[in-house]
Amino acid sequence: MLIKPNPSSTTLYSSPHEIESHVVRFIMAEKNIERDIFNIEINEMPEEILELNPCQSLPTLFDRGIVLYDLSVIMEYLDERFPFPPLLPVDPIEKSEKRLMIFRFTRSAGCWFELVDTIENGDKKAATEARKILKSNLIELVPLFAYKPFFKSDDMTIVDACLGALLWRMKKLDIELGASGKAVTDYAKRLFVRDSFKESLTDCEKEYN
Repeated sequence: MLIKPNPSSTTLYSSPHEIESHVVRFIMAEKNIERDIFNIEINEMPEEILELNPCQSLPTLFDRGIVLYDLSVIMEYLDERFPFPPLLPVDPIEKSEKRLMIFRFTRSAGCWFELVDTIENGDKKAATEARKILKSNLIELVPLFAYKPFFKSDDMTIVDACLGALLWRMKKLDIELGASGKAVTDYAKRLFVRDSFKESLTDCEKEYN
């Protein structure tokens, strides 16, 4: 049965297993947003929502009569619509830096989210190469993970939401960072113990780690 959104509610149509949907669920839980979340496959989305999402993709957010479907747009919309706690800095320089990190990790050519998709869905050769690159990239940034409690920040930001969803999948992706990646592992544990992170997990995601 197709699940229609409640016009008076913030509604998220979410994949129960894909990384981008997990990011949005984490942000919504961190902000304690009153919400309806439907973890579904794309063919279960209401027709009227699909018609407003030309990409026909998940996650898709319905709120105040609008439909949003790009991850960066959804994240920033939620941060502005529900401003507490803020997950982006007020300072324009710091905010731009965070936006560039998000672009680098989630949208640029060869980004980390693209590598995750290749590992999960590519052929064996492509998956092996993507796994090698992702591990190498994480190790290269070890000093940044050790620098502050969150990624280059004293407070959690939407960058951490993206990284938390990725790092939760490391075991599933068959990536082991070892002793050289201890700072990354410690950082991940700080995110995983948050009530909001635990709340963001679907039943199938709970099996990943």
